[in-house]
Amino acid sequence: AATGQRTVTIPTTGSVTVTVGTSDDTTDEADGSVTATIDAGSGYTVSSTQGAATVDVADNDDPPVVSITAGSGITEGGTASFTISAHPSPTADIDVTVTVTQNGDFGASTGQRTVRITSGSTSKAFTISTTDDSTDESNGSITVTLNTGSGYTGSGSATVAVSDNDDPPPPIDEALPDIASLTACQSNPELLISSPTASRSDASVDFTVMLSCIPSSNPMILMTPVRDGEIGANMPISLSKTQPSTTITVDIGSETELGLALVWSSGLANRHTQADVVFTD
Repeated sequence: AATGQRTVTIPTTGSVTVTVGTSDDTTDEADGSVTATIDAGSGYTVSSTQGAATVDVADNDDPPVVSITAGSGITEGGTASFTISAHPSPTADIDVTVTVTQNGDFGASTGQRTVRITSGSTSKAFTISTTDDSTDESNGSITVTLNTGSGYTGSGSATVAVSDNDDPPPPIDEALPDIASLTACQSNPELLISSPTASRSDASVDFTVMLSCIPSSNPMILMTPVRDGEIGANMPISLSKTQPSTTITVDIGSETELGLALVWSSGLANRHTQADVVFTD
């Protein structure tokens, strides 16, 4: 609007209309107003109650659109980086609200927070710290989601991957007795199965199967792999007083859990037993 003083002539009719033009720009800005105030002059007095009048002016431009991007993945104990961008740059400071969540337990401060993009800026970077603990856990992530707010539009989220840096716990010790220490059975022997360790990238894993003592007669044994709770094909196993132990090789597939189970026997003290692979990754 053209501001400042101007002179208005009031005709004998007693009134005149005063107009003030405004510009239709493309800049998002707060709503405002135009005010005309009567100054003191010659030949008239100014009303004490109606000496000024105001017309509200509403802005008609869209607010900035905000978006969020994430930095590279980190290892626990590192700092996750994020950037919120605004287009076009705001003409006044805007406070963007976000929600921080984590997949896993990495000590990140979660919940809502406010990120301020200052007037004239196009972006604001911020960070979220994590804790380097000593607990072995699965890899996870930190995600920041844009919330709705005043002075901007936009939605979306960005995620930073977080890698655990702790060693897994030692494998379960399922050591079997030494064959040389086995004595003659007083009754039927038990079947013992080792719980081997393996990597999921291995092609196969070896189970050790042995009797708890030296039998007087050879037992009959059927065993089967157990994949994610589902049993496979039966395998006859031969153990004897001269060979009380053997190794069974089982292929590793894509299953989450893999074990070896006794499904039927004759001449054993236990009818059912199972040992599972302890995966190291």
